[in-house]
Amino acid sequence: MKKEHFSEAEWTVEEWKDAWTIKVGRAYACSECGAMVMVTKGGIGMLEPICCGHEMRPVEKPDEIR
Repeated sequence: MKKEHFSEAEWTVEEWKDAWTIKVGRAYACSECGAMVMVTKGGIGMLEPICCGHEMRPVEKPDEIR
């Protein structure tokens, strides 16, 4: 079996867990129509919300959007 060499830039378990956790309260907005979605139940996996044929952008402070 061939031994693989990994770079020092490998992620830790905590970094993987944080990157793959869908967090409650995260909001996303459509740049085309202005629709918004908010995560109400978290989980593990990938969330790539699509609206108007484009990926929705994450919103940092959803309470400040009007």
